[in-house]
Amino acid sequence: MGSDEDKALPPDAKPAAPRRPRHRVLKAGLVCYNDRHVTVPCTVRDMSDGGARLSVAGSVGIPDTFELYVELDGSWAGCEVTWRRGETVGVRYTTPVTVEAKKRIQVINSAGAPVKPSLRRVPKPAAGAD
Repeated sequence: MGSDEDKALPPDAKPAAPRRPRHRVLKAGLVCYNDRHVTVPCTVRDMSDGGARLSVAGSVGIPDTFELYVELDGSWAGCEVTWRRGETVGVRYTTPVTVEAKKRIQVINSAGAPVKPSLRRVPKPAAGAD
């Protein structure tokens, strides 16, 4: 009991491929199919060189093959669904990821001049001073 022989794979079984390192992300994406005439919004949860994990409302309606567009990166990739669990879908890339010019740039501007934080009280204006 508990020997290595008990855990050996059958001769015709292939060992599982090593997993590629995944990077956690939270990016908006689009599942595109039917020559990009149909798009479904999704959220990219993590990405690797070989695929991604997506959250899609109603993942049952997502076809087995589609194109994934990540707007923030400007990247396109052909994908194939490898697994489905509820509203989460795992995909592998069937084409190399291509990056095009971004259609939208994320810019954060302050509403006013930067204010240096201070613990001092702001002096009240003098009464009757105009």
